[in-house]
Amino acid sequence: MFKTKKHLDYLLAWSVHLLTCSGLISGFLALICVFKNDQISAFLFLGLALLIDAVDGTLARKFKVSVIVKNIDGKMLDSVIDFFNYIIIPSVMIYWFKFVPAPFEIIIPSIILIISAISYSNNNLMTLDNFYKGFPCIWNILLFYLYLFNLSQTYNLFFISACILLKFIPIKFIHPLRVNKYRRYSVAFLVLWFISSFKILLSSFFTLNNNFDYLFLSIWLVSNMYFICLTIYELYRPILKNIYLKIKRQNT
Repeated sequence: MFKTKKHLDYLLAWSVHLLTCSGLISGFLALICVFKNDQISAFLFLGLALLIDAVDGTLARKFKVSVIVKNIDGKMLDSVIDFFNYIIIPSVMIYWFKFVPAPFEIIIPSIILIISAISYSNNNLMTLDNFYKGFPCIWNILLFYLYLFNLSQTYNLFFISACILLKFIPIKFIHPLRVNKYRRYSVAFLVLWFISSFKILLSSFFTLNNNFDYLFLSIWLVSNMYFICLTIYELYRPILKNIYLKIKRQNT
């Protein structure tokens, strides 16, 4: 009985590692779609990789993967795959699909690759309460928005450059699955974002033929506003807290 349970635990632990590795396969398929000029399929595979990345960490903790398979560093494995899916593939997409004007099609991806590599090796990347310090390396999601809005190359350059600058500004950006005090709400809005993004990608951001389309667009906008407002709140929360304490002291 003991051996059977031990073997089962070992099998489950390795299954989680293989699930994590499947994100790499999904990214590889996305890269193939890029070279076939199929942007929708590329974003679908990147979305699948993002979904895998969202659940594998929780499963790893549930099945105690780091305890059972001690010789495999799950965090390192996850980081390698994330770097491929979140940085390398989006950098290729910026060049291949000409998201930015010609003089910047090499410069911008090169900057993204360098600052992201430094960011991934930064031991002080997260705050104590598991917020990102500065803009997180989610260039795949940024490109997804630029694709949906179908902006000009100049506007794309502006928004990508702005996010590059935000990488060096220590604004707190939420990690939906790691910030415990908001996790319940963040997971719910993240699920809504995934579902609505999938629907919008398969149709069009600008196609609103019925109430069903309006519903999904509303869900997508609300889920985005949640994360934006939470970032703004965390930015001004210390200021608001100080104002509250000053008022409280004056009234006592």
